[in-house]
Amino acid sequence: MELMWGSFAFSGRAEHEASLLDLPPAGETLYLSKKPPDTTRIERAFLRDDETFLIGMLRDPRAVVTSRHESRPDVYFRGFRHWRDCAQAIRALEGHRRFLVVRFEDLVTDPRAVQEAIEQRLGFLKRRARFSDYPAGVEAGAGAVESLGGVRRLDASRITGWKDHLPRIKTQLDAYPDMASILVEHGYEPDDAWTAMLDGITPHRQSYKERRPHLFKRWETALRYRMRTRAYLRKRGLPG
Repeated sequence: MELMWGSFAFSGRAEHEASLLDLPPAGETLYLSKKPPDTTRIERAFLRDDETFLIGMLRDPRAVVTSRHESRPDVYFRGFRHWRDCAQAIRALEGHRRFLVVRFEDLVTDPRAVQEAIEQRLGFLKRRARFSDYPAGVEAGAGAVESLGGVRRLDASRITGWKDHLPRIKTQLDAYPDMASILVEHGYEPDDAWTAMLDGITPHRQSYKERRPHLFKRWETALRYRMRTRAYLRKRGLPG
């Protein structure tokens, strides 16, 4: 979101994260926001609202499951189950005229091509700066500074950073054996030969965010999003 804010002209933005189901402030004409947890819950609202445009970011799941957060630097923040659920939600919308999939790996290796692809799909955007110049001249939002430590340049070396966390990869592959085939399906590996690097690796264990939420909690979350979606569509004057 910081990259988009620094590179295109928007009327306003969320300070850090704001759900699609929260209406933008009054008077905004081109509002920028993000909220990753929305990914698996907003298809219905998106399909009914012709004024909503989305960019879905995909990244090698091995990089995702080895990511850490400034608020909890001692733990890994996401597991493969979460990545798989989000990837399925993104695939369901892929090809829609108001939806664009961007791969993190493409962004950091060829930012010019990715920016042009965004401009082609979202023709109303007005360029202010080049992706390749980021973060020159960008003042990060307070939320980005707090959670991410500020903005960072587009660094292709981060693509293979997961190789420094093989115990974590070993744990996730043991828990989700389909990760190997899904990597091939999404074009991140030609086959499962890469798993040989995990031979003899002792798995890393943690309890933080590893277990699937209890069934009651999942029902409660689904119901809450359903009600929020109805309220959002009603406020937008759109059919539910």
